[in-house]
Parts: sequence; structure tokens; C-alpha cells
Amino acid sequence: MNSLLPLILLIAVTTILQSASSPNIAFIIADDLGVEDTGFMGNPDIRTPALNELAERSTVFERLYVASPSCAPSRGAMLSGLMPFRNGAEPNHTHVRDDVRQLPQYMRDLGYEVAAIGKIAHGTDDRAGFDYVDRDISLENIGIVSDYLSQRESDEPLLLMVGIKDPHVPWPNKPFPHYKPDSLILPAKLINTSDTRLELARYYTDVERMDQQVAATLEAIETYLGAETIIFFTSDHGAQLPYGKWNNYESSVRVPMLVCWPGIAEAGRRSRALISFVDILPTLIEIAGGTPLESGYGSNQIDGRSFLSLIKGESDRHRDYVFSTNSSANHHTYPLRSVCSDHFRYIRNVYPELNFTCQTDHNPTAQSHNLWVSWVGIAKSDPNIARKVQEYHQRPVEELYDLRADPNEQRNLAGDPEYLQTLRKLRTITDNWIRLSGDTLEIHGEPMRLLYPLEQ
Repeated sequence: MNSLLPLILLIAVTTILQSASSPNIAFIIADDLGVEDTGFMGNPDIRTPALNELAERSTVFERLYVASPSCAPSRGAMLSGLMPFRNGAEPNHTHVRDDVRQLPQYMRDLGYEVAAIGKIAHGTDDRAGFDYVDRDISLENIGIVSDYLSQRESDEPLLLMVGIKDPHVPWPNKPFPHYKPDSLILPAKLINTSDTRLELARYYTDVERMDQQVAATLEAIETYLGAETIIFFTSDHGAQLPYGKWNNYESSVRVPMLVCWPGIAEAGRRSRALISFVDILPTLIEIAGGTPLESGYGSNQIDGRSFLSLIKGESDRHRDYVFSTNSSANHHTYPLRSVCSDHFRYIRNVYPELNFTCQTDHNPTAQSHNLWVSWVGIAKSDPNIARKVQEYHQRPVEELYDLRADPNEQRNLAGDPEYLQTLRKLRTITDNWIRLSGDTLEIHGEPMRLLYPLEQ
């Protein structure tokens, strides 16, 4: 019997080491969730108890920036580690090129099974190469993750990616009773109309529906994968509200991220380090025991770089600058490029001679369009609102915002002589990035005419 002890100990130690080097990972991503639209990010109007509890057990990364503020380019960048114009999924409703390796392929090389439940890659087909795909997730089908995990037979380590469709439109027609439109605190950029408040209440209701699905997902993970599972939570970009989705403002491209890793990621810590969505792929590869690809602009290099040391608390900085793009086609006018530093946001409106449009203001069938119509209606009799509506459509070639003094980006400093040096620096950084990365600033589709032009 004693002769078996060394063998038993060896097997036990080997099992522990394999578990440590190949941990189960759950990656949960919401759809169209704004950075400030949860309780753990400080919104007092929204009820997100599951995420608030997860945040207490997690490190909260407050400055994660998506590569593009629309679904397909954002998710394509996350899965490839490449910016949209490099991976092929630049306008919305497109796909990463078939010759580009994506996250499931890298993880399978490391011995992982990779499952996608809900919306992870964009579209109905699976070009990303997941081992298991089931898109039918909703509040009405809340047990879908539990059903999958309870029937799973593989003993390989698992990367479980769960894409919750809410709060993507359509939002519920009737808000939950506790979201009373007249009592909500309006985001600084929105115009105060009854339609604005109603759409916000509907959106907040959908955020809470998302949180209920997060709760069920977390329960299933703990039951079947164990409390030691590494959990990520984030969003693909901002909400479908004016100045949100399809723009390049903080409310468009900045999203929250939680990382719960018992014993590794310090619970309750908040980080303001700059992180890009393209950094997710190399980070997951390194967590899984692999060596991340080299970051750069060569054919065998990616744009992302691992932030594992940031998660472990071994550093408090990651990037000096984070870039974001937008090149969507349907109901959109022209490309946007932006760069964010610790202190400032710079935006390049590539074709400022054209009117900026997106789904919210241009598509009569889009959710929140009634909100925009209400803005145009009061603009006819209110010069201040008319100016704001006009400025939404007619944007300058450059925008510059001091994110410390003006976090809601209300004052464009691009024409202020006091900030000329900062403007020139960020302009040069953007120009160099465009040149080195091979970005062609391509415009996809025809420019849109204004549906509701104001009289000049």
C-alpha cells in the first residue's frame, strides 16, 4: 500500500498543476451596455444586483475601450486581436476574414474546449470556430447555460463564452414600474423630453433583464465549473442612444469590465489603466498557459497585448493610448477615428463636410428614433436645442475633450489656443497610427441625407 503513495501524490500534484495552468474561464458579454449603466459603476437608477455582487468579488477595470462602437467590428476585434480594418470586419454586419485566426483556434491549441452561448461572434454562422454554439439565450430561456454545463461530458478545460442579447434593442415596450421616466437622472448629453425619458426607462428595464440572466449564468458556473472559475464580464459598446453606439465618445467606446479570479485578481480593487478590446485575446491565451502573439503591424503580429500583469496587480499601467474606430455602413455617414489618453480624448471626423447620421436619428424603424423626432420637434421653437441638434449632424474635423475636467465631453477644446500643443500631439499620434497600421479610412456606403433638416 505504501508503495502506491508516491504515485498517488504524483497524480494529485499533476492534477493540481494542470488545473492551475489550464483553469476554466467564463467570459460574459452584454450587448449595447453603456459604461455607466450599472449599479457597480455608480448609476443609482438601475438595479443590477448580480453584477454588483460580482463586482465586490472582482477587480473592476473602469477604462476598457472597444475597437469600434458597433457589434460586428467590436466582437471581431475581440476574437482576433486585430483592429477592424486589419481583420476584415470593418463595417457592421460583416465577418472576420477566413484567413484570420480567432480565439477558439488559439484556445484549442492549448487543450481547451470553447463554447459560445448567445451572441459572441456576429451573425448566424460560426466562422470563429467554436466547438459548441447555441444562440438561443434570453430571459425566457434563462436555464440555457445550466442545461449545457449539466450535460457536458468533456474533461478538457473550458472557455465558456456567454453573450447576453440584452440590452440590445428591441427594449421592452413597458418599463418595470420602478423605472419612472419622470424621476430618472438624464445623462448629460441627452435632451430632456418625455420621449427621451420613456426610452431611457425602457433601456434601463432591459439592463435589469440582462442582470437577471447574468445571475442565472453565474449560478450555473459555480454549480458545474466551481467557485475557482475565472470570470470576465464586459460589454461590446455603448447603448443605442444619441452619442452612444456608432459614435466615438466615452459613452460610445468605453465599457466596464470585471475580472473575478479568486486569489489572483484583488476583490474590490478599481483600476483606471487604459485597456483595448484587442487586448482580450492575448490575455486569455496567456491565462490559458500560452504565449501571446507579438504586438505590432506585421503580418504575424496582432494589435493586442496581454494585460495579465494588470489583473494580477503586478502593474498599474498598461497603455499610454487607446484607439477606436467607426466605419459602419447602413444609415451611417463617414468613418470616425479617435485616440484616448489618461487625460484627453481626440476625435477625427474624417469627412466633416458631410452630415453625421446613424440609426438613432436616421432610421425610422430603429429603437429610440422617437426620441430623436422629439428633439427635432422642440428644436423648431428652442434655439438652444436647435443648435445642439445641428451640432450633432455637423461635426468639426477635430474634437478634443479634457476627460478630467469635462468627463461628459461637453466642451470641444480643439479651437482653444491653450490646448493647441495637446491637439497637435494627439493629431500626430493619430496620423502615425493610421499610417503605420495601414488604415485606409474607407467610407462604406453612400452618405445619408438628413430626414429632418432644420431651417437655416
